[in-house]
Amino acid sequence: MNINLLKRKWIRDTMLSTILVILLIALFILVNVFVNKLNIAPLDFTKEKLYTLSDESKEQIKNIDQEVHIYFFGYDENNSSVILAKQYHDINDKIYAEAIDVTKRPDLEKKYNITSSGGIIVESPERFKVLTASDFVTYDTTTYETIDVTEQKLTNAIIDTTISKKPHIYFLEGHEEVSITDSLATMNALLQNEINEVNTLSLLQQDIPEDCDVLAIASPVQDFADIEADKIIGFIKNGGNILWLENPSIVDVERPNINKVIAEFGFSFSKGMVAEEDLNRILLQNPFLIRPDISYHEITKDIYNASGVALAGAGRLNFQEDEKLNELGVEVSSLLTSSDKSTYIEDYSAASVKESNGEVGKYILGAEIKKKINEEVSSKLIVFSNCNFATDITASDTTDTRLVSIYNNKDLVLNSVAYLTNREDSIRIRKDSGVVTYTATQKQDNIVKLIIFIVPIAIIVLGIIVWQIRRRKK
Repeated sequence: MNINLLKRKWIRDTMLSTILVILLIALFILVNVFVNKLNIAPLDFTKEKLYTLSDESKEQIKNIDQEVHIYFFGYDENNSSVILAKQYHDINDKIYAEAIDVTKRPDLEKKYNITSSGGIIVESPERFKVLTASDFVTYDTTTYETIDVTEQKLTNAIIDTTISKKPHIYFLEGHEEVSITDSLATMNALLQNEINEVNTLSLLQQDIPEDCDVLAIASPVQDFADIEADKIIGFIKNGGNILWLENPSIVDVERPNINKVIAEFGFSFSKGMVAEEDLNRILLQNPFLIRPDISYHEITKDIYNASGVALAGAGRLNFQEDEKLNELGVEVSSLLTSSDKSTYIEDYSAASVKESNGEVGKYILGAEIKKKINEEVSSKLIVFSNCNFATDITASDTTDTRLVSIYNNKDLVLNSVAYLTNREDSIRIRKDSGVVTYTATQKQDNIVKLIIFIVPIAIIVLGIIVWQIRRRKK
């Protein structure tokens, strides 16, 4: 064979291959530009959809009629938090999000005192809120997981800057109650994070404030003074709402004024505790650490078919006969109940539940009680015969897991407060159960789509063309 002929064929084939490679690269670039112009939504592969707006967020922000700006200082447009924030504009065109170069906006830098480390400003016409990158994550000290709360923080900040009035929650103090600065510290933070103003209240020093939306009472040990009981009863008769978390008393303390207050709702607390003998409802082999049955209610609808809640040392609620409840204008809706295999125990010295000679039966452990004051006014009481479940107390000596963090315990309290403040549709995103995992930026996301869908098609098409060209030459 002629050597020149071989050279020409080699040069031709090499040029053809080079042209094909150039065409493929050019096609890759053109398709990438085209995909970018389409502005296709990023793919979110995280289990909890951490980077996609939830339906709850969309519902909360769709009717906001104020202009809201979310400024990300020290971020670029491809940051996952910026991409998430820009989705708000798709739901409500009055909400804007953008990454800001501090050097190009000295006015904002001066107005908000932004440092070189950056920050996030959520601004409405009337007020603003400052966030930092650290606000978007929290940590589970028991599992060492990094937990993403970006959407919860952004949506709550938008609501916080546009809401006309925050609900005010007052925790009663002065009777050895469980403290919001100690065992209820996590719950205190969660309540504030859901756009509530949380304060403490001593009724010996002041009256119940007019702006009190919910009076929270967390397992008082000592009795109320006469004047305190009168103030609470007056609050009830004016249509005030109460959240009451009560642990069974381990000491025999007379509490006539507390009994006087709850008698307005036709019930009393027990001294003893409810133990479970249904093995499917016992946790850590502890008959007093139980998972009760949950009744469907506005408060429980999000956790009704979920993993439930866990109570630790719950008592029982003792209600008056129906005739007496009707006389009081009271309507009871149970929220939590024990199984029909449970036992009410007052004698804790027994070696086992069976030897305690307790009363076997099904008991109400949590309820909503509505009291009709008159045709226009009513008072609501959400009561649970357990306070431990909402606290930072650990589930056992062998675990660091806080009771408030297991199952849906925190949601039961948060939903109760939302219900009492007429915010049943209050944001329930709480995407705090998923570990933060890597999520591609917009450009990386588009490249992935290109590689997965477009490039293989292009290669197949070019392969067919080359095959046809070579076939015709034969």
